[in-house]
Amino acid sequence: MSRLSYLTRKSLISSMMAVTTLAIGQPGLALQYNPPNRGAPSNTWDAGSRTGPCGNLTAVQPTQTNWGETLMAYPTFGIYVSEPAADLTFELRDERSQEILHRATFEQVQGPGISLYTLPDTLPALEPDQYYRWQVSLDCEQFNTDRIQYTGDRQSGGMIIRRVASNELQTSLETTADAEKPALLAANGFWYDMVHGLLMQQGHQAETAQWTDAWQKLLVHPMVQLNNLMDATLVDCCLAVSCLEPPDPSNAALSAPR
Repeated sequence: MSRLSYLTRKSLISSMMAVTTLAIGQPGLALQYNPPNRGAPSNTWDAGSRTGPCGNLTAVQPTQTNWGETLMAYPTFGIYVSEPAADLTFELRDERSQEILHRATFEQVQGPGISLYTLPDTLPALEPDQYYRWQVSLDCEQFNTDRIQYTGDRQSGGMIIRRVASNELQTSLETTADAEKPALLAANGFWYDMVHGLLMQQGHQAETAQWTDAWQKLLVHPMVQLNNLMDATLVDCCLAVSCLEPPDPSNAALSAPR
């Protein structure tokens, strides 16, 4: 695997409080994605959407910062492919040591669309306030044709950091209806948990024009810019694991390291 370069994006931090208002779920329920303003890594990994002869591979995360937050000890990642693929590899690294903490390969990935992968709970829980780097990659030779030959990997990824919920947020999560939790998570800047909840809502109920409009407005948020996913839908709720309900963020404190 080729090593991707780092880019400093300090100029973006001042605009990270940009807010996109979305209507989703019940009438009157607004989802406002409020990117975190708690300080970013000094260097973020430039591994956004990659297109080319082997199609489009995209890590579902804000492309203008390439990092996001979660409350979960075992978070869920969104992976988009523009066509069916084989042997997709997922890696998670400790940003401090560069140690590979987890690697998984999926023999078949549905496409076009978004698949979700949740870290298995057999791994050590993510440490709060520690940056981790994740990457997905495809062997592009599988897409070769008589006219186009391509070798190497197609890669996409980003950074994730786990936070521990404040007492106030924990109480709100425990008392908020499941359908409204994505809005609460979005308002507090928890990208990965918000996206997981939204996509599972779509997967559990018929897609509505209201849901589609909300999803598409989120994708064009100034800090997100995932315009290539405007028509993307959830095609696999849980790569390589049993298909379960999304973890309840109100239980995140229960899995905090002691």
